[in-house]
Amino acid sequence: MDREVVVTGLGLMSGLGLDLESSWQGLTAGASVTDRFQSFDPQGLDCTFGVELPAGVEELFKEKIKTRRRRQMTRTTMIGLVTSGMAIEDSDLSMDSIDPQRVGVVLGTTGTGYSPEPAGEDRMRIIKNMSNSVASWVSLQWKLHGPSYVVGTACSSGVYGLAAAHSMVSSGLCDVVISGSMDSSLNSDDVGGFSNLLALADDGDDVRTASRPFEQDRSGFVIGEGGGVLVVESRGHAEQRGARIYCRMHLPGLYTEAYNILSPEPEGRGMSRCMRQALGNSGLRPDDIDYINAHGTSTYFNDLYETQAIKEVFGDHARALPVSSTKSMTGHCLAGGGGMEAVISCKTLHEGVIPPTINLVNRDPELDLDYVSEGKRTADLNHVMSNSFAFGGHNGVNIFSRLDRGDELNG
Repeated sequence: MDREVVVTGLGLMSGLGLDLESSWQGLTAGASVTDRFQSFDPQGLDCTFGVELPAGVEELFKEKIKTRRRRQMTRTTMIGLVTSGMAIEDSDLSMDSIDPQRVGVVLGTTGTGYSPEPAGEDRMRIIKNMSNSVASWVSLQWKLHGPSYVVGTACSSGVYGLAAAHSMVSSGLCDVVISGSMDSSLNSDDVGGFSNLLALADDGDDVRTASRPFEQDRSGFVIGEGGGVLVVESRGHAEQRGARIYCRMHLPGLYTEAYNILSPEPEGRGMSRCMRQALGNSGLRPDDIDYINAHGTSTYFNDLYETQAIKEVFGDHARALPVSSTKSMTGHCLAGGGGMEAVISCKTLHEGVIPPTINLVNRDPELDLDYVSEGKRTADLNHVMSNSFAFGGHNGVNIFSRLDRGDELNG
């Protein structure tokens, strides 16, 4: 059995907003919310800024999660639970009218983000630090009895989770899967660790413009936090319950470089192979793609190699292909990025509006694609691609299609 997989619900929390619509408004407005850390003391760190969730997030957690349960969760887990709830609500999915044994949960994280206080003993440390915590809480919250687990492939965790979700639905194992990714690693240990790897933007940069993918003087990525979750289901199941369908989701391309634990393959060879695999899975040609949500981290080699890979895969079409990095606004949310950018790509396709790459003023002369830097752009979009390339060489690429333009495909 090979059933068509569609997206019916979207949930998003980002530094731009605590829900899908406010985040989308910030993205299309080209807002910069990078600022000095407020949630912890960055004294002594080489980088003292990032993209934190907006004021009001703690009140949102209190509203959505009972106190006793909240005490057993980390911030990453709470982001995942609340964002999953947003996606479920957006999908208008009634848990009373579906078979809970046929609803799965596959979520991506780099861990729970557990960072105990040095003083005192945390009685809930085991529960908080369970690697399967977020998937367990989502299943428990909505009494879901289908397959439920966590995927960890660093910054591509969301795409790997969505690949599993696609397989579960297309094979007939599940009718619905809650899938995406979330991360909150804003603490002294993690920020300091990325600084030690020379991955973060220079602390001497102008904070508001520090995340500048494809810029000539980019100095590293700006770390952020957030989550993006999708409700994916079989088209037949969605249509039977009268659901609003955002788009079709194809089986993602997954490619492991096995080259270097930190550095991508030169010239973007692994990236291009992953994009080609995603195109093959979808049955689409390179010139069918109308927009790419780039991984676009604002690090030297990622931006260079991703650009080279796009040129290699798309040939002459690369020059006419809009590309943007929403990390210029959300920051790099690590494992959360794949799920967040999948949500953003679905919203982009549904609205026909491409968010810009902000802070791109002095373009690196080696980088010569259409990076949509002049502000949001309206476009007739049929098929969009979303790239996620991770430490460890775990590459993942999503492709989403409008139903009325891709019904004949077998991806």
